Amino acid sequence: MHASEHGAPRKWLTLLAMTGSLCMILLDTTVVGVALPTMQADLGLSQVQAQWVVNAYVLALASLVALGGRAADTFGRVPVFVTGVTLFAASSAACALSGGAAEIIGWRALQGAAAAIMQPASASLVVNTFAPGERGKAMAVYAGIPMLFLAAGPAIGGAVTQWAGWSWNFWLNLPVAALSLALTAVARPVEARSPRRGPDPLGAVLLLAGLPAFIFGLMEGSERGWTDMTVWLATGIGALLLPAFLWWEWRHPSPLLAVRLLADRVILADCVILGSMQFALVGLVIFGSVYLQVVMGMDPLRAGVAMLPLLLPLLLVVHVGGRLYDRRGLRLPALVGTSLATLGMALQAVSASLQHYPLMALGMMTLGTGVGLVMSPTNVDAMSRAGAAQRGQASGLSQTFRQVGGCLGVAVVGAVIMGVFVRGVQRELPGLVSRTELQAVQASMLEAMRGRRQALDSMRAGEPAVRAAHAQLVSGAVAAGWWTAAAAMGLAWLVAWRAVPAGPASTLRT
Repeated sequence: MHASEHGAPRKWLTLLAMTGSLCMILLDTTVVGVALPTMQADLGLSQVQAQWVVNAYVLALASLVALGGRAADTFGRVPVFVTGVTLFAASSAACALSGGAAEIIGWRALQGAAAAIMQPASASLVVNTFAPGERGKAMAVYAGIPMLFLAAGPAIGGAVTQWAGWSWNFWLNLPVAALSLALTAVARPVEARSPRRGPDPLGAVLLLAGLPAFIFGLMEGSERGWTDMTVWLATGIGALLLPAFLWWEWRHPSPLLAVRLLADRVILADCVILGSMQFALVGLVIFGSVYLQVVMGMDPLRAGVAMLPLLLPLLLVVHVGGRLYDRRGLRLPALVGTSLATLGMALQAVSASLQHYPLMALGMMTLGTGVGLVMSPTNVDAMSRAGAAQRGQASGLSQTFRQVGGCLGVAVVGAVIMGVFVRGVQRELPGLVSRTELQAVQASMLEAMRGRRQALDSMRAGEPAVRAAHAQLVSGAVAAGWWTAAAAMGLAWLVAWRAVPAGPASTLRT
C-alpha cells in the first residue's frame, strides 16, 4: 500500500507528523551547545561533564539507530514511532527538571536513544506512504524543513536561555511531540511489518559493545589526544567487535540487523555517500566557527551568521534534488551533487589559507548546493531498494553510516587540524614569548583551537604578535583539515560514478 491507496490529506498529515519528529531530533543536536555555560553555572558541571551533556545524546543516537530500524521492521513502524516520540518527550521533561551532572547526562543519553528509535521508523513511514514517483519530493520536505531547526538551533538556544532559562530548551519538545502524536493518530500511516524473527543475543552484545566503544573512542580522541590509553582501548575494542558483528550477522539465519542489504552495491553506495558527506560537513561546521572567530575576529553571533551561505542553498536545493530523483533516479543528483560538494570543500580549503571570507562564502554556497542535491535522494534510494518489509533496517543502516561518518569526521579532520596546529605552535611560539610564558600561552592556544570560549577571548585580547601568529597557524591547520574533508567528498563522487546506475525512481520497489 502506498500513496495511491492512502488519502491525499492523510499522507500529507503523515509527512507533517514525521517531519515534526525529525525537527526535534535535529534541534536537540545543536540547541544545547549555546546553553552550556548557563547549565554549567546552575548545575555545577565541570568542563568534561558539560561536554558530555552534548556527547551523551550523539553517542546514544549513533550507536542505537541501527537497532531502531530493526525494531521498526519487527514490531511495526507506527508503534515504534509512537514509543520513540513518547520517550523523547518524557526524557526532555526529565532533562528540564535535572538538578545535577549525573541526571542531565543520563537523561540526555535516553533522549538520544529515543531519537534512534523514532528516526528510522519515521523515514520509512514517509517512504511507504508515498508512491515511488513522489518519494523524492516527500523526503525533501522531511529532510529539508528540519535543517532549518538544525541551523537555527544555536540562535533558538541563545534566545530561549536568555529570556526563559536553559530548561525551556527541553520543554519546547513537549508540544512538538504532542502534535506529532496527534497527527499520527489522525493520519493512520501506512504500515508494513516484516515476518517475526528469532532472537540474536550474540549480535546484540557485539553491536551494543562494539559501536558505542568505537564512537566513544573517536569522540574522546579529539579531547584527550590520540595517545591516551582510554582512547586506544575504546577504539581497539570497537575495531575488534564491529567486524565480528558483521561476520556474525551475515551468517545468522535471523540477524539482528540485515547487513546483507549491503550486498546490494547501490545500497552500499548510498550508505558510503551519506557517511562521506557527513564526514566532511561536520568538520566544516565545527572548525568553521573557530576559524571565523580566531582568524576573522568575529564574535560568536557574527560567526554564526557568516555560516549561513552554507545552509541557505542547502535548504532551497534539497527540494530540487528530491524532484530530480523522482524523474531521473539517483545518478544525476548524486554525480552533480558530489561534484559541487567536492569543489565547494576545496574552495573552503583555499579560502582558509588565504584568509578570504568572500571566497569562503562562495565555497559554502557551492558546498550547500551540492549537499542539498544528494542527501535526500541517497536516503530515499536506500530505503526504496530494500523493499517495504526491510525499510526500517535500511534506514537504520544508512543513518548509522551517516552518524559514524560524522564522528569519523570530527576525529580525522580534528586530528589533522590539531596535528598541523601543534607542530606550528611548537615551531613558532618560542620566538614570540618568554620561556616562562611559553607553556601557558601554548595551552591557551590549544584550548582556543578546541573552541573554548574563555580561551578564545583570552587570545583575542592577547599580544598583537601572538594573536597574529595564532591566526596564521589556525589558517594553515584548518586548510589542511578541509583538504582532508574535500578528499572525503571526492570519495563520495567516485562511489556515485562507479556504483550508482541510471534509471528513474519509479522502477524501484513500492
